[in-house]
Amino acid sequence: MSDLRQQLRTSGMGVRPTILIVEDQEIDALVLREMVRDLGDVYLASDGPSALALANQHKPDLVLLDIELDGMSGFTVCKAFKADPKLCDTAIIFVTAHVQVDNELRALETGGIGFIHKPLNAQVARAHIKVHLALHEAAKRLANHDALTGLPNRALLQDRTEQALQKARRNNTRVAMLLLDLDNFKLLNDSLGHSVGDALLKDVADRLEEVSRSLDTVSRQGGDEFVVLLPEIASFDAVGDFAERLLVAINSPFSIKGSRYDLSVSIGISLYPDDAHDAESLYRHADSAMYQAKVDGRNRYRFFSADIEQSTRGRHLLEQHMRSALDARVFEVFYQAKVIADENKIVGMEALLRWRGEDDELISPADFIPLAEETGLIIPLGKYVLQQACLDAKSLIDQGANIIVSVNISAVQFREESFLQMVQDSLQISGLKSCFLELEITEGVLAKNIQRTQQLLSSLRTMGVRIALDDFGTGYSSLTYLKSFPLDVLKIDQGFVRDMLVDKSDAVIVDAIVRISQAFELELVAEGVETLEQVSALQSLGCRIMQGYLYSKPIAYEEFVVLLHSGGFGFK
Repeated sequence: MSDLRQQLRTSGMGVRPTILIVEDQEIDALVLREMVRDLGDVYLASDGPSALALANQHKPDLVLLDIELDGMSGFTVCKAFKADPKLCDTAIIFVTAHVQVDNELRALETGGIGFIHKPLNAQVARAHIKVHLALHEAAKRLANHDALTGLPNRALLQDRTEQALQKARRNNTRVAMLLLDLDNFKLLNDSLGHSVGDALLKDVADRLEEVSRSLDTVSRQGGDEFVVLLPEIASFDAVGDFAERLLVAINSPFSIKGSRYDLSVSIGISLYPDDAHDAESLYRHADSAMYQAKVDGRNRYRFFSADIEQSTRGRHLLEQHMRSALDARVFEVFYQAKVIADENKIVGMEALLRWRGEDDELISPADFIPLAEETGLIIPLGKYVLQQACLDAKSLIDQGANIIVSVNISAVQFREESFLQMVQDSLQISGLKSCFLELEITEGVLAKNIQRTQQLLSSLRTMGVRIALDDFGTGYSSLTYLKSFPLDVLKIDQGFVRDMLVDKSDAVIVDAIVRISQAFELELVAEGVETLEQVSALQSLGCRIMQGYLYSKPIAYEEFVVLLHSGGFGFK
């Protein structure tokens, strides 16, 4: 970034400070004006009322205020400034011939920050004024700009948005707000360290400013969230073109200390007056559109629409309800049986999280698990499921049933630093032997950070915990995983099982998975079994263990106990 650009960024775009001189002695007023005329825009007032009127027209950064004024003393004027929310942050220096300590103390009590004594010593007075102008400018910059990037912060963006909206109302024009959120930046920041993350954020800020116009406002809201305010736009297409340029700018590789980093960004766009009529809704709608860009695959932009708003409101409400449900412990763990088909014998059960709403209806996991993963709630939810599953399995074993309980582990849980400790704690608390616990992971988990995954799985294997590869055939399906990772079980995805009798390609895939499991000496479980015909076909291929609605849907623990002791499923 050029030195000029940095200077403009950190100095409020180079705006000269405003100085108000309040002095009823004409000669003193003229001397003061000559003394500071090159330091800012100077205004003169000879009494309190005119000083306040001028201040409301031209908000001053600094007031040079005489104590003795006709009708309204300098102390009263200072109090009036400090009582006005728009003027209260103005720096006030008293210019006075009164050198008594009582006057100086009173001046400080009313809000003054310093004194210049008469008769005026031009050199000393000017140095005094310059110091206070610099301090005031620094305070304004800290209050209105982001400390890391120097960009306008949330407060300054709010002010400029209000100004842009007022102008747009007068001129019947449009304003656009673009909210940008870097994709997966938290993971990068946590893994590489905050010094690299901060350097990347500063480079992102530079690129956003380079793409933007001088009249636009580029703001950092905190974290990895930025906002670009476009106060005057010609058309929707122009906004879309600008968003495309932002995407290209962020997609270009970054270089920090010789290392390359690749970033992408999701952008949400809202418009005045099409989507919003005030600053708050303009921001909220841009945030909704940004979230939709994330949902649609990231590294793209989306315009706001009413559908997005409705979906986002529902998502926020669901998250609130989910947190309340977690606190109230109203989540339940259901179990679905795994059965040796030729014996109709239950040998395992899969733990599945269920949420019973206020109407006693079960809320579909498809509606809340993805949100739980996104918000991090999956960590406490997963811990609850694992601990409860271990406790229930131990109870069944104590009743004489040698049954293995399997628990699904999400990618978010698996990446958590405390994951291994959570498994150990769950086994210790429940008293369950590790050989009766099976963790189900997907191919997507294996594909990320292979070295750490190998270490984790090896640690679990050392503990005696079984590992099942869930939904095999639907993900990356690399045989390398079967060679590289310590696995015990392959699960055939229910999608292949469901159509294997009517779709030749699915039948071929199931046959191949069975042969692969045999070659690697892995136990095999077929999911989604619903008919006896499917059972026969799977048995003929060599698959013995089944799971599906033919045997049992997911049921509460108490119902599972009854099923386990019933001794059969009512068919041969």
